[in-house]
Amino acid sequence: MQNKLEQKVFFTSDLHFHHQNIMKFSPTFRPFNSVDEMNEYLIEYWNNTVGENDIVYNLGDFSFSPNLDRIVNILKRLNGEHHFILGNHDPIIEEKRVIFLNTKKADGKPLFSSIQDYKRVKLASGKMAMLFHYPIWEWQDCHKGAYMLHGHIHDRVADVGGKIINVGFDLHGKFLTEQDLDFYLASLPKKNHFGGENGYQPVADIEQNSRNLKVYLQPSNRKELY
Repeated sequence: MQNKLEQKVFFTSDLHFHHQNIMKFSPTFRPFNSVDEMNEYLIEYWNNTVGENDIVYNLGDFSFSPNLDRIVNILKRLNGEHHFILGNHDPIIEEKRVIFLNTKKADGKPLFSSIQDYKRVKLASGKMAMLFHYPIWEWQDCHKGAYMLHGHIHDRVADVGGKIINVGFDLHGKFLTEQDLDFYLASLPKKNHFGGENGYQPVADIEQNSRNLKVYLQPSNRKELY
């Protein structure tokens, strides 16, 4: 039996159970011959990593299966307290959230202990972490050093400044711990968009300002817009 004092916290995203093409799109940590082989590997990795008293914050895109029972059956096999941030490929979880929140695993814990679009978490270090499926340019308390954790872009790194990281499985090949977050983010600068000048300055004439802003926004690759 795991001691409550030994409770660990993990972060991950975009496991993509039941997704055939993910092995082609993000092959580095998915060297599998079939979806079933991938599914079983992910379940085994989860349970070898996460103890029954541990906590997992999963930032979206859990499964590509359109079948509720197949998703439920995977979740029933996973250790720990499972908190879920909805991704763009989680319509069944969003629609049937009552089932996922009230169906129990063998350990007595629900399949998901929470289902949200966005979550604010206090880490053991006292730092705050903002959890969202998508990388964003500005987040709560970013200017105070809060972390921004996201997924969605699989094995890529978002071109966004500040203490932000993609926790996706396809970038790391593992779940991240709070210590991993500090390793990557603690030394990065705090993000603050309220100091200094930005690339566009409004003018007092409202109509002229609208025309100026439309012109300014046209280049889709303008660096200062990201």
